[in-house]
Amino acid sequence: MASNVDPRLGGSGAVFQDFDLEEVFEKTKIHVGREESMNFIVEFGCENAQIAFDLGIDDIRRLLDQDPNEKDCPIRWMDLEKGHGTNGNFSMQPIAKTPPAEPNDNLALYLQVKDTVNYFSTDQTRRAFCIGANWLHRRPTPDHGHHRISILPPKHWQWLALCNNHTVLSIHERPSFEPVPEKENKQSWYRHELDFMRAHTLDVLLQLSTIGFDLYKNNPLAQSSIRESLRKLPADRQAFSRQQSGMSAFINYEVGSLADEGTSNLFYYLFEDYVAAGPLKAAERELEEVTHKILENTHWNKVSESSEIIPTLHYLSKDLREFKHLFENYKNLISKIMAVGRVDPQQSNQLDADRRVFLTNSALSRFDRLGDRLQYLMLNTIEGYLEEIAALSTTYFNLTQQKDSQATARLTRSATLLAKLSVFFLPISFMTSYFSVQIEDLYIYWSATTYWYSFAVIASVSFVSLFFFSRLLMFFSDVLDDWAGKIADWFNTLIRAISRFRSRDEDNDA
Repeated sequence: MASNVDPRLGGSGAVFQDFDLEEVFEKTKIHVGREESMNFIVEFGCENAQIAFDLGIDDIRRLLDQDPNEKDCPIRWMDLEKGHGTNGNFSMQPIAKTPPAEPNDNLALYLQVKDTVNYFSTDQTRRAFCIGANWLHRRPTPDHGHHRISILPPKHWQWLALCNNHTVLSIHERPSFEPVPEKENKQSWYRHELDFMRAHTLDVLLQLSTIGFDLYKNNPLAQSSIRESLRKLPADRQAFSRQQSGMSAFINYEVGSLADEGTSNLFYYLFEDYVAAGPLKAAERELEEVTHKILENTHWNKVSESSEIIPTLHYLSKDLREFKHLFENYKNLISKIMAVGRVDPQQSNQLDADRRVFLTNSALSRFDRLGDRLQYLMLNTIEGYLEEIAALSTTYFNLTQQKDSQATARLTRSATLLAKLSVFFLPISFMTSYFSVQIEDLYIYWSATTYWYSFAVIASVSFVSLFFFSRLLMFFSDVLDDWAGKIADWFNTLIRAISRFRSRDEDNDA
């Protein structure tokens, strides 16, 4: 398909180009990566795909009012930056609205919603179903070493709208970059973060061209193959138009048009983004490091690293709880999408071409499987990590308490040794002081032999006392404590008896 002016744009000059041409394919990659890019519109079918860039507001509104070309390109995807008009009649107020200039309740609500990663919004009209949520994208790799960076990736807000004329809209908020770490180049950081922010959109877009099919054949997590899968539909399904397929309620699973199938799968693949699953491996590695540090505390000579372990456990637990809330949000959002997208077969014959929005059975099955994966692979894994963090916290504090008890026991043994040494040297010190008294009536009778005989006797008695009298003193201490308790009980009984006797005498006198 050669580049041409699409007549449905009313001669506005917007040019659709053949997306299967290599130069257009390369131009598309450059366009999506540019920060000043405003939008792109791609229309495709089994055999053809065309794309246009940076259309004006009037062209976008005119396209929204027109159905795609059901013969060659029956499926349309419009990717817009915030600020371009839409005609879907759905509200985008909770996030898109500019915050109030003066502090008030609305500003507080706006800031709370803006900083809440697990917030989402849904809206539905006769012509479209719209969802808005935070999607995560990779954080650029720092060139310098930094303190712990949150494992929770940066977020960006995006709206996805499924219209009843085989059109899917993806509407992005203006890029909001997280603070750049110290010593990092801001321009390079913003450039890489913008690339990561638009990476999933680019992955889905490039696979709508025949040139992009082979680029992703070895990357299963990024594969969407929407257009490729349409070629595998039976010929009778490819020939169905919107009017011929009716409601496409799929009482028979094989019934439904190519446009229904392509639009539903495009909406699913734009929703499905596995970037949020990557940080779970980082959480696992961080848990392994913390576990190793905590178990090292079993060695009595290892100094406890409380300044590192406790903050790491705290922030890791905080990040994982936010991940849990985010995935629970996605799961709830999937439930709402399936509730809106599923059609009651009993009403399928009563609706005409201007029917409400729905999803095909294949897309509903994909959403159902995605919900299961969120539960069994993500939420259960996060719950396991949180339980492991709780167990590590308990283990760490138990080990710390045990080491404190051991240190106290060592201190007690040292004090006991000093007490025993005092038992040995105190009598000798007393004897030495006695022999040093300068009283003539005493020291004239002393000699060196007298001193050393006295020293030998007292040192021997002190040495025996270290082993004998210490146990004897403990025995007498216990006995004295028992006697003291009995005497205290006897005095208490005596006082109570005297009190009762005085009370009885006062009653008799009265």
